[in-house]
Amino acid sequence: MTTTPAEFGFTAWGAEIVRLAEPLSTRTPNPLAPRARSIARNGGVTLTVDGRHVEGLVQRGGEASVAHLEFSAMTSTTAVVLRDLLGSSAEPSDEVHRRLKESGAWSPAVLDVTDCSCRARGDRCLHILAGLYAVAAAVDRQPSLALELRDFRAATDDSPTDSGTCSPGSRWVSLTAFDVADYYEITTASEHDD
Repeated sequence: MTTTPAEFGFTAWGAEIVRLAEPLSTRTPNPLAPRARSIARNGGVTLTVDGRHVEGLVQRGGEASVAHLEFSAMTSTTAVVLRDLLGSSAEPSDEVHRRLKESGAWSPAVLDVTDCSCRARGDRCLHILAGLYAVAAAVDRQPSLALELRDFRAATDDSPTDSGTCSPGSRWVSLTAFDVADYYEITTASEHDD
């Protein structure tokens, strides 16, 4: 008996993204998943990837929504192990994924932020699911994208810094990073250059 390969997530790297859309912990299938897969399969999602941030323009009929996905960064420990496993290769294989998991240094992809412009306002609306399936398909075609989504090149220590500033690529800045003494002062660009 032959089995048909998975449409989305046929590589180990893409399968991790599919697990975000179809978590193993759910007891029943998501009723939106078949429509989301159909949208992704038929080119209804236009992806823009900027490091860990992904924007998906999801078009369905005469409607369009924008889904925002932000993936968690990998730790510096994971990045070191992954660099050793990759060697001179730029494209991670399923074997590299298997060995990385066996090393104990790997943690699966996690979404830090999800948002959509649609009215549903849920963290797993149709558009976010379609975006995840489109990302999984893109990762299947180019597994190195999975590393870009996890900030592999810029992986830093995962402990917070004393200054309260955010790590590279983060959208958020801690309020404690601002100096309240000069919050209302106006400074010019030349003053910052000094």
